[in-house]
Amino acid sequence: MRFGKFKIVCALTLAAGAAFLTFTAISDCTTVTAINDMVAINAFGLRPGTAHLYCYKDDAGKQLRFVLARGDDGKVRSVFDACRQCFAFHRGYRIVKGELICRVCGNHYPLDHMTEGKASCVPVSLQHEDDAGVVRIKTADLKAGHAFF
Repeated sequence: MRFGKFKIVCALTLAAGAAFLTFTAISDCTTVTAINDMVAINAFGLRPGTAHLYCYKDDAGKQLRFVLARGDDGKVRSVFDACRQCFAFHRGYRIVKGELICRVCGNHYPLDHMTEGKASCVPVSLQHEDDAGVVRIKTADLKAGHAFF
């Protein structure tokens, strides 16, 4: 009987841990909406060496997360909040001191090189246009990343 209770406690602990990890991975994103099949984000406040997490809800209600970052070189970069290897865990990245850090494998990606991978862990690139400080992303490009979430 004791073993049965132990299995139940372990299952509940794992479920609570999974819920916590999912919550922490997506709780700090800024929700964006689309106009004319385009998301526009004012990136003037994005200082060099900083990044910010955004969320877009697709037609099915799935929250698609992405990161906009301005490297120390001043260039804006964008990736999905998912990597090609670890996306199945739905944990994304932490943004710490000018780096993306994979919440699963722990790989660090400096913002200037965040689209370059290490081994099989590679941030998934997201197409964008930077038009004088306003970043535009096509909703079709966001929806193309649906499988990562």
